[in-house]
Amino acid sequence: MKVRFCSTVLSLALIGSSVSVQATSKEDLLKEQQEVESRLQETEQSQNQTSEKLVLTKQERKEAKVRLDEVNSRLEDLASKIADQQAAVSVAKEELAIVTRAVGQTESKLRTQEKLIGDRLRSVQRDGDVKYIEVLLDAKDFGDLISRFSTVSEIIKQDDGVLQTYQANVKQLTEQRSEQELVLGQLKKEQRKLLILQTRIIAESEVKRTLVVRLNSQVEQLQQEQFTKAEEAAILEDQQRLISRQLEELRAAELRAQRAAAAREAEAAAEAERQAEQEAKAEKEQQEQNQPTSRPPTASEPVTETPSAQSETSEPGTIVKPFLLPVTGYVSSPFGPRNNPLTGKSERHTGLDLVNAKGTLIKAAAGGIVLRAGSATGYGNVVMITHLIDGKVWTTVYGHLDSVSVKAGQTVMPGDIVGKLGSTGWSTGPHLHFEIHRGEWAVGQPNAVDPAPYIL
Repeated sequence: MKVRFCSTVLSLALIGSSVSVQATSKEDLLKEQQEVESRLQETEQSQNQTSEKLVLTKQERKEAKVRLDEVNSRLEDLASKIADQQAAVSVAKEELAIVTRAVGQTESKLRTQEKLIGDRLRSVQRDGDVKYIEVLLDAKDFGDLISRFSTVSEIIKQDDGVLQTYQANVKQLTEQRSEQELVLGQLKKEQRKLLILQTRIIAESEVKRTLVVRLNSQVEQLQQEQFTKAEEAAILEDQQRLISRQLEELRAAELRAQRAAAAREAEAAAEAERQAEQEAKAEKEQQEQNQPTSRPPTASEPVTETPSAQSETSEPGTIVKPFLLPVTGYVSSPFGPRNNPLTGKSERHTGLDLVNAKGTLIKAAAGGIVLRAGSATGYGNVVMITHLIDGKVWTTVYGHLDSVSVKAGQTVMPGDIVGKLGSTGWSTGPHLHFEIHRGEWAVGQPNAVDPAPYIL
């Protein structure tokens, strides 16, 4: 981000100050520069560690996905086998039903035949062989007798054959039914094995899926952390450039002061030389005229320069109040410890939350240069302004804005509009999150102070 350092406020504060104030400001800025460089190195180191961890986690997630795909592939193959097995069981059940129905029909016919034959046998047992004898005795001649005897024997033989045939059919069908039941039982047994295996693979798949979900969450968290650290590094780099520019302006002011002092010294030396020449010339003229003359009072009294103004200092123990209230409203969350309204966890609230209607204008608390204007993780739409007050660096932060009205590098005066109140970022409702940092903005906000005592 290129920041234009054309601030009238900073230029006047730097160029219009006395040499002692410039020296103090320069020392402060050099100290701030060293601190920002140190924080930037720590942030870059942390970012590198996060990047390495992210690479390892992504690799672990990739391997877990491969294992999950293998398990899911096995599960798909097993599901296909189970489907085939279920189809085979269905076919076996249908075949068993057909055989069972055939056995039932055959047994029904057999019972009917057995009843007829049984009735005949009971009649024979009751009446003896009278009927068969009567049939034989009614023969007209011997040939007729032989014919009748053969018929009776054939009837008896046929009845016996029918009975044996039906018994054989029943036996065969019963054996088929037993075989079919055995096949069906074996198929069901194999199906149970496949279902048990499927349950185990599903459990394994769930474990792998849970691992992938956890690694996905870790990757997202590390990516967010990496993104946040990149934002922090960008802010620190912007501050580093801002401080470097301020140091350049201080050096330029010192150089101009040195040149002005050298010019005054040269002018004084030239004036002294001219006076000496005039005195020498007058003395020479007196000697030539051989007349006693007194030395003319041409020498001027040295002029001492006094500073026209001195920087105001505060009494020991008092707090300077250099900032304006950026927006009116009631305080929903003061500076200090609290429970985070989003997570419920204990934290250190590094600012002051001022509640007002969405769209309310937000004003710059003091004059300075806009360090950052845009979105940042957590802050949502945010404006950061760097101030140089009495030779000291301050930073103010205006978070959760609905919109931003300034640009990075822009010079603002106290009371200038920087944006509108909103609820962007990690926010539960429309409010302004206002921070004051003694010095540069730093990761973790270690320099944040309670804004209340510093607001007029």
